[in-house]
Amino acid sequence: MPGIAVVTGFFSVVGIVIAVALRRWSARPAERFVWTAVSLTAISLVPPILFGADAATVTALIGLHLVAAAVMIPALARSLRARTD
Repeated sequence: MPGIAVVTGFFSVVGIVIAVALRRWSARPAERFVWTAVSLTAISLVPPILFGADAATVTALIGLHLVAAAVMIPALARSLRARTD
């Protein structure tokens, strides 16, 4: 479980860096961030399926990906909208 927290934290920081970059260089940072983050989340769901783990492990990993995305994406998108409006 500590490994999952570390990887989730790392990729949350990557999401923050992407949001900051889009805020600086994009005319519509919130929209671009949501599209980018959703796309990267969809890509992140592929490896748990490909590693050949049992169904419970795959389900747990996909669920953890989706929970992290459900927390981070709206929060960062809201902050981008607030700063650009």
